[in-house]
Parts: sequence; structure tokens; C-alpha cells
Amino acid sequence: MLYNSRNNLFQFNFPKTFMPKEISKKYKTYLNRIPGNVIEEPIDFINYTIQSINIPGMGFDPVEQAKYPGRSIQWRDARPEQELFQKEATITFQLVDGFINYWMMLDILKHYYSFQNPQPFIEDLNVRMLDGEGHSIVTARLSRVLMKSISDLSLSYASNVAEFTTFDLTIGYNELDVVIELTWYIKKDINKDGPIKDIWRIYSKNYC
Repeated sequence: MLYNSRNNLFQFNFPKTFMPKEISKKYKTYLNRIPGNVIEEPIDFINYTIQSINIPGMGFDPVEQAKYPGRSIQWRDARPEQELFQKEATITFQLVDGFINYWMMLDILKHYYSFQNPQPFIEDLNVRMLDGEGHSIVTARLSRVLMKSISDLSLSYASNVAEFTTFDLTIGYNELDVVIELTWYIKKDINKDGPIKDIWRIYSKNYC
């Protein structure tokens, strides 16, 4: 029996080094004062509010060659494979009280855009697709990533009810590597009190 895919079976987080120490220190005191908050680190707070991310598609426009008599033939593009991806992804976040995660991301964007920052790219980002049992099946790795833009923040006096709202962060990347993690192996676990058990595990060489 084939099961339908579930769009929430993925794993994506920013690495610990994504947020600069000076920005983390600025917001850490505020987070620790939020009633009922159990998240101490600002980067964990950012990761907690992630709602979705899109994986860019791949495609190209065929090169058309005219032939006699009045026919045309389509050929593959001559560009390298990496140039066929859209090289842009959108990450959606839940807006929380005080829009605090919006201001965090805005500060981070300004930090990475500043020419005083010698680091031109942020750390590689990994998006892992999982199966129904939680095994990592595919990892899409975005390399040499740039933060490009953050969406508008819409405020209105006409709305006085707390509701679920989001904002978007657009990133650009230079390479997209798709790692298929389907190297399965069987480990025999010999149980003295019972029969041999087959323990299925997934081995991910690129898991980090």
C-alpha cells in the first residue's frame, strides 16, 4: 500500500553559528523574561518559529534549431546542471508576540549584508526529508547562501485580536546538492532468549 506524502515530514534548522554572538546577547535577556518561555537561546527561538521552506525547482528552455523544410528540433541547454535551478528559496516564520523574531532576523540580515563582515556567505543549510518513521531519506544542501530580503511587516489599528500571521525570508544560494540517503543495511541482533531480530537502520554518510 502506498501512503500519501505529508508536507510536514521535513527537518530544517539554522545552524548554531547562524546568529552572531552580539545579536544573540542582545535578545537573550528579553527571551529569559518572557513568562512561560522555556527556550533560552535566541537561535533556538528562531528555529522554533520556522513554519515552512520551499525547495527550488529545476528546468531549462530548450534551444530550438530550424531545419529544412520548415521543421524545428529542440535541443538541451548547454549550461551546467547547477545553473538550471532557480537559486532562490523562501523560509516562512510565525510572527510571535512583539514581533521579536522579525527584529532578530532583520538584525541578522543587516549583519550579513554589512561590508565590515568578512564572511560573504552564511553556513550551508540542510533540508532533510523524512519518511513516516522519521528516517532521513533525502537531504537537500544549499551551499554558499546569501540572505536576500525579508518581507514587509504589516501593522493596523483595525486589528486588535491576536491571530496567526507569518513573514518570509528570501535566501539565494549558489549550489544545490541533493543527497539520496537510501543505503540500508541489516544488523542481526542475536537475542539469547528469543529468535534473531532484524533491525533496520538508515545510514546517512552526509548526516550532520
